[in-house]
Amino acid sequence: MAKTLVHVLCALALVLPWAGQARPLRVVGDNNYPPYLFIGPDGKPQGYVVDEWKLWERKTGIPVELSATNWADAQRRLQQGQADVIEMIFRTPGREAQYDFTPAFAKVRVGIYADRDLTGIADPSGLKGFVVGVQRGDACVERLHRAGIDTQRLYTGYHDLIAAALAGEIRIFCMDEYPAEYYLYRMHAHDAFVKAFDFYTDSFHRGVRRGDRQTLALVERGMARITAEERARLRDRWMGQGVDLAGYTGVFKAVASVLAVVGIALLAWVYSLRRAVKRRTRDLEFLARYDPLTRLPNRQLLLDRVDHAIAQGEAALALLLVDVDNFKRINDSFGHPVGDKLLQEIAERLRALPRPVDTVARLSGDDFVLILRSAELGQVTAVAEQARHEIARSHALAGQEVFVSASVGISLYPHDGTNGVALLKNADAAMARAKQNGRNGISFYRASLSAQASRFVTIGAAIRRALQADEFELVYQPQYCLRTRRVAGVEALVRWRQGGRLVPPSEFIGYAEELGLIDALGEWVLRGACRQLSRWMAEGVPPLRMAVNLSPRQLGSPGLVAMVRQVLAEVDVAPDLLELEITEGALVSSEPEIAIALEALRASGVGIAIDDFGTGYSSLAYLRHLPAGLIKIDKSFLAGVPDEKSAREVVAAIVAMAHALHLGVVAEGVEHEAQADFLARAGCDFAQGWFYGRPMAPERIAALLGSPRQAAR
Repeated sequence: MAKTLVHVLCALALVLPWAGQARPLRVVGDNNYPPYLFIGPDGKPQGYVVDEWKLWERKTGIPVELSATNWADAQRRLQQGQADVIEMIFRTPGREAQYDFTPAFAKVRVGIYADRDLTGIADPSGLKGFVVGVQRGDACVERLHRAGIDTQRLYTGYHDLIAAALAGEIRIFCMDEYPAEYYLYRMHAHDAFVKAFDFYTDSFHRGVRRGDRQTLALVERGMARITAEERARLRDRWMGQGVDLAGYTGVFKAVASVLAVVGIALLAWVYSLRRAVKRRTRDLEFLARYDPLTRLPNRQLLLDRVDHAIAQGEAALALLLVDVDNFKRINDSFGHPVGDKLLQEIAERLRALPRPVDTVARLSGDDFVLILRSAELGQVTAVAEQARHEIARSHALAGQEVFVSASVGISLYPHDGTNGVALLKNADAAMARAKQNGRNGISFYRASLSAQASRFVTIGAAIRRALQADEFELVYQPQYCLRTRRVAGVEALVRWRQGGRLVPPSEFIGYAEELGLIDALGEWVLRGACRQLSRWMAEGVPPLRMAVNLSPRQLGSPGLVAMVRQVLAEVDVAPDLLELEITEGALVSSEPEIAIALEALRASGVGIAIDDFGTGYSSLAYLRHLPAGLIKIDKSFLAGVPDEKSAREVVAAIVAMAHALHLGVVAEGVEHEAQADFLARAGCDFAQGWFYGRPMAPERIAALLGSPRQAAR
């Protein structure tokens, strides 16, 4: 009787936390991952996890609704609260901001698969210059980014991915081993594509939305009730049964005795011979495509990658030939072994350059080549500058600190050549011009571009100095609530003080983005704005919303969510007082990974506003799915308000549409009272502009808000 009571109480402890919600547990997973989860001929989900959740349902008495959909949609459903649990998810640094995970329950190998005719692809560095196919939302996306492989093409599912490979859209793809073996065989692609190398091994977890500890505990308690025997039967059903050889033991022993002397010796000889041949073949293949000193692609592989990118329809490429200045003096002074060590160091520094660098190669001697999938002047110049700065950092050689410089010649596709040979020849000519001009500089094949690049380099160096010398400062523009006619928030705006002049962001933000300085500048702005908000509140100012602009480049940074959380924790500001403004143009073509980052920020309590609304070719469809709480009407829409009927109708329509989607509205660029009155009548929530106040110093904002300390002064 006592035992029965204990069992009943345990069952109640498992079920009661969920029973109050009067609904089934909603589980979502990938619909093309055999043998774990896939769609059967009857159109219904089947596989190992389907049967496992049926067992869970029987053990707990809680109904389970299991949905199989494409992987990106599965993650979106969980983030938006349309599911409670996601199945078979890898734990990655990027996902830890959005999910809590169960312990691992299965190990999975992930491979890079390549066209059988491709050679020289033995590690991630061999992928540079190729487009790599990946399932949308797959952990492979993040892993490839971390390995420096950013030229990815995303597909909805594994079936679509291999179909694209068979159609010639891609020649390389990243895929988990189980579905790869299944789909390659099923789609008759196993002869055309082979595993180039094992990329990584990871473990399956089940995930819930971050902070949902109740569901996590419920899932784990239910899974713990499934016995080892029951799991073994599931594995036998979906992953093949083991063969019982016990009855044949005597026969095997007899045969083994006969073959022991001759067979083992023969097998050992064949095995060692095959290993030697395989090792020699692999070495020869490597030497044919790679430089043995730096292990970078050599000239032949470089040209193959350039021509392949052009054949794939790449619209623009840049080829940067980087030559170390006066390298002969290093060899003469320290000897060739030390010179080789310097070349290896330079190779590692160039290899570590961030995107958009696709390929780093060594031609011969002290010549290196960078390939970029871009011909935009600012971006190409920024990479050339980064390469020069990395090489110019001190090197420790033979116990001494040594400094070297580099000259860079640049050619652009298609203007400076239509194939790899022509682009390389013209980049070499440009590099020779850089040497003639005094070395330690950059030169484009077309001289007119070199003059423009010089201006870019000058501003870039000034921005670096300004960051170090703390020459940037913040001003704040008030945002008024049109209902209460009181200040409801402020927008933080960065300025660059050059002497007595405050330089607006339009004159330097673009350069900071291209030079890779925007993350540092953006973090400085966010930290400064949050600190100022904390100071105001310490002075007795009522809490108000602080709006901070987020660059499109920052939006794609993997560490964005963690950085925002860290800043808020450091300055002790509530997340709901921070609002990140993101330009509409940055969101229109965004990938699911960006939407997931925005969801994580929103889940942390941070507000999201869509800036410059109406200028980015937006649509209601994408507005409905973004975790934004506010839109800012671009000031260009107010130009004819209130005099022009069409202008009034457009603004009124935007306000009505936003309110229908439960979004607040801020109007920018309000310059006179008539515009403010119209906006109030139209139902607009907030407004900012010169009519209310220009961007001002923090002291003036405090006085405007009625800070007790400011009033005492």
